[in-house]
Amino acid sequence: MKIFTLIPKASATEIAVFENDEAIFSKTIAHVPSEFAALRTPPEQGQYRFNAIIEAVTASDFDMKDVGVVITEIASRRLPAGIYMIDDSITAILAENMIDENQHRSGVFAALLVSRHIGGNHDVECMPLVVEPIIISEIMPEAAISGLKGITREPVCNTLSHRTAASHYSHYEKGSGLNDARVVAVHLGNEISVGAYDMGRLLDSNSPQDGEGPFSPFTSGTLPANSLIDLCYSGRYDMDETLRIISSESGLSAYLDDASLPAVMKAYRAGHRKTIFMVKAMAYKTAREIGAKAAALSGSVEAILLTGPWAVFEEFTREISSRVEWIAPVRNYALEGEMKQLARAAAEVYKGNVKIKLYGLDC
Repeated sequence: MKIFTLIPKASATEIAVFENDEAIFSKTIAHVPSEFAALRTPPEQGQYRFNAIIEAVTASDFDMKDVGVVITEIASRRLPAGIYMIDDSITAILAENMIDENQHRSGVFAALLVSRHIGGNHDVECMPLVVEPIIISEIMPEAAISGLKGITREPVCNTLSHRTAASHYSHYEKGSGLNDARVVAVHLGNEISVGAYDMGRLLDSNSPQDGEGPFSPFTSGTLPANSLIDLCYSGRYDMDETLRIISSESGLSAYLDDASLPAVMKAYRAGHRKTIFMVKAMAYKTAREIGAKAAALSGSVEAILLTGPWAVFEEFTREISSRVEWIAPVRNYALEGEMKQLARAAAEVYKGNVKIKLYGLDC
């Protein structure tokens, strides 16, 4: 059996097909930002991703007839952690427009469409699954306090990416499992998240979708509260527009003509002064967040793990490392591990080792 994995990104959709724990097909499908931005709801964005996926797979002449599972991931406060069958009950709660979650929600709709396409075209049963790896209840009680009564911090971060890096570190450098390490894991992508892990437990993390932490290629990060309030009441933007700006039209994209990784790397290496300055500023903000998460571990940090798509940008990771290597050794894992983690999760379900949850019955 083959497993089709799908990860929705802000400006692309990453896909891969696994067989016997090895990727036999993979592709990153870039999207036209203006076209994608015009789509407001998760179902619309999911349809757009699906169309792009089928076009890319067809152009590659890859045969999907033996795919038995399509799996994606999501970061949503509406779902407790677990692996879910994508059905009408789950799509109903994810169809509503939530600007800060739409990127992840759209992947669920794309995965459902891909599974139906495979099943319909090849007359086979193809399970659509979604993994929710976030366990908000893990964070230490002190980290949940926001400082404003009535608002509780519930960080939503790139936990799958973090845990993939932590697992890699523990296995290859310690010869042990995930639950035997105290690390700060850093996902460097279109959003940046930094998590403190104590023996497998997430103690604290910034929440990129809430505008917390460092700015990234497309998110604003933490903003001065007074200035943000002034902007909200200026009459220039409504609530949806403000959320969209903060979650997908800020960071590098607000300062540079093209915030995609290839374009930023090319401009940086060509000596473009504004790009160099902005990348160094983003590295500084990331390093500052790493320092904060080291405090969650009381300074007892075995390693700082850099991972995610932007971990291949050596000049960027070097800037980060130079500011934090006094805390702990820095390891750079520019892994495509998220896809393999998804494939392994699907394999465990297929073997019957992990129970599939049904929304409304199991949560």
